[in-house]
Amino acid sequence: MKEVFIISRCHTEDLLYLLMHLNKHIATRFERCAGVSPNRLELLCKLTGGEISQSDLQKAVSIDPAAVTRHVQQLEAEGLLLRTRCENDNRITLVQLTEVGKSKVAAFKAEKDRFMEELQADLTESERLALVHALQKLNSQIQQMKHPSKTD
Repeated sequence: MKEVFIISRCHTEDLLYLLMHLNKHIATRFERCAGVSPNRLELLCKLTGGEISQSDLQKAVSIDPAAVTRHVQQLEAEGLLLRTRCENDNRITLVQLTEVGKSKVAAFKAEKDRFMEELQADLTESERLALVHALQKLNSQIQQMKHPSKTD
């Protein structure tokens, strides 16, 4: 059964649920298609620039720090990346893609491009641009919002 959202009557709270629903379904279908979660792909893509400290990697991705650690450990076990200690400071863990990791990332990126084309197939170019613009505005606004305390 296909779920239908009526945008013309969309209240503010409905938009929140629509975005959450869309995010959940895109992530699930993308992972099924590409064989990698969007979070893992983001993490792997950040490593295409070369070696980086694990703490810098955590700052660079929009993933919970504990989840980054789990992903890094699992990706290392899969042979996609390598962790080493910094020679100058043993407290720093450096992370880099292996050759296998580099080829996997290239394949994942190609699959992501194919997935996104299929997802946007029914949108015109102007609709695509308007969607990107609206999402960028929402992202900018959420970055500027104050974090209310529970006592406010």
